[in-house]
Amino acid sequence: MLWLMKVLPTSVCTRLNTPICLVFYLLAKEQREALESNLSALRPDRPGRSFSDGFEVFRQFGLTYLDRLWHLHFKRNVEWDIVGMTEFDNLKATSGGALIFTIHSGNYDIGASLFAEKFGRAMHTVRVPEQSESLQELRAAELAAEERRNPNLHVHYNEDGKHLGLELSRVLAEGEVVAIQGDRVMAGVSPVRIVDGEQEFEVPLGPMVLAEMTRVPCYPIFLTRLGVCRYRVVIGPPFVEGGVRIKAAEIGQRWTQVMAAHLRQHWDQWFVFEKLVRRIEPKAVG
Repeated sequence: MLWLMKVLPTSVCTRLNTPICLVFYLLAKEQREALESNLSALRPDRPGRSFSDGFEVFRQFGLTYLDRLWHLHFKRNVEWDIVGMTEFDNLKATSGGALIFTIHSGNYDIGASLFAEKFGRAMHTVRVPEQSESLQELRAAELAAEERRNPNLHVHYNEDGKHLGLELSRVLAEGEVVAIQGDRVMAGVSPVRIVDGEQEFEVPLGPMVLAEMTRVPCYPIFLTRLGVCRYRVVIGPPFVEGGVRIKAAEIGQRWTQVMAAHLRQHWDQWFVFEKLVRRIEPKAVG
């Protein structure tokens, strides 16, 4: 892959992405069905288009992967369009700890590295280990190189027996910032189901409990891809102000409402391949 990207023009690589992703999309039956199920529930205004919409998600995922390779291995600069500079400045000026809630969209690895660089403060990100040992070794080596390049970036892995919640609580108590993905329920992660409008979302419980226990402000940040190595980061106002203990269930409700509003508009860049959304049929009246 890397040697092809080295010799082929960018335009050729991006065009090749479409047929390659189509092959993977047709072969990945379980992931394809999960995508189609999520999109059918999330966007009921697009009946009969779940197959093509699911492929568009695969295609966008492939493009973000190419961006990641261009940035990490060929040192290509990433352009950023930041929306919400007031909230960004408020987050930077926060004297204590803060939680950033985000989702699997755009490019999390590139976003975390560049955000930490622009942020000017220590930022801790949480990742789930890759499903294969060899891929995890490769990804860990790449991220370790990013940590060395950017001293503000610290990567943590959500692994069994590591007591990550206690470590993140300590980091937040010391006044640092933690970025956590609040949309994907993997094996070993405790889920919670939350209703927003006509959809029920299954989201991880851990981030909500962490927010309740630490009482830090919680900011939503979303990444979307605009073009080759061009991204937009949207920073919203805090859905939890901090300082007051709010139950995890209420935090989850607030977060899901913010997340769902973004996903209904940017469904094509939600890179989750598990069934996490179902449509709630309205009850008949009479």
